[in-house]
Amino acid sequence: MFITIEGPDQAGKTTQVSLLKKYAAENNKDWLFTSNPGGTDLGKRLRELILDRDYKVSDKAELLVYLADRAQHVEEYHSLIKDPTKVVICDRFTDSTLAYQGYGRNLDLGIIRQLNAYVTKGIKPDLTLMLMIDADEATRRREGVPDRIEQENKLFFIRVANGYKTIAHEEPERVKIINVENHSREVLHERIVNLINSFIEQGQL
Repeated sequence: MFITIEGPDQAGKTTQVSLLKKYAAENNKDWLFTSNPGGTDLGKRLRELILDRDYKVSDKAELLVYLADRAQHVEEYHSLIKDPTKVVICDRFTDSTLAYQGYGRNLDLGIIRQLNAYVTKGIKPDLTLMLMIDADEATRRREGVPDRIEQENKLFFIRVANGYKTIAHEEPERVKIINVENHSREVLHERIVNLINSFIEQGQL
């Protein structure tokens, strides 16, 4: 099964993925964790470049760099993702491109969907857990020096969040929204674990 963790910046994805890895190790769950962007050696270098504040990157170039990363990621992980005995959990995937470059950058959604389908060989997540956070709360949580995308204005992140909500509305069977505000990371972790285990049990893995 192919499961993705999605959501706007500052929604706590990194924390929750770390907690999931710890849970899997402690409970002998043979789950494979990866990330996109950055889940391959090439992806790590592309991610560093595209987030570097010293580069001025056009919106279309940004889109194509992320798609190049995804093409390499799918090439390296394709057999595992398609293996019916495996559980692969990925931090971000195609929904991020729709939300950030499609809705956030106002690039053509139809073209992005076509390109996503092309570089992923048609692979889509079986389950997506979408962590959602209000744009104002996300701004309050932001610390340190922002990368090239994090330094975008508030309106950009509102468009991204609305894009994620639209995706969830269009595919309610696949996408499960988890609102993170006013919940501890432990409570959110428990809900995420329950959703994943329930989904896996239904698939009889």
